[in-house]
Amino acid sequence: MSRIARIEAMLASSPADAFLHYSLGMEYASAGDVERAARQFLHVLELDAEYLPAYVEAGKCLRSAGRLAEARDLFARGLHLAESRRDPHLADHIRQQLESVT
Repeated sequence: MSRIARIEAMLASSPADAFLHYSLGMEYASAGDVERAARQFLHVLELDAEYLPAYVEAGKCLRSAGRLAEARDLFARGLHLAESRRDPHLADHIRQQLESVT
């Protein structure tokens, strides 16, 4: 059974688990399916609007898919959240990502 299939099986019993959705998004991204990955990461943000890594990964996938305005928006929202949490390392990382699409 593939990792994607295992995660999907776990999600069947825990559909609101943000970490499992994030993990599935990472698997899709690793497989090069940026559209499916982006959908998973966006779903993570629906479940938990403060899941900072999902902003970064969703933005990267959207940038790869050529959806630059959406990527900029997610990076900007993630940057605001990182700054409000006083996480300078993550804020710098997100700022670099944001600069890559502006």
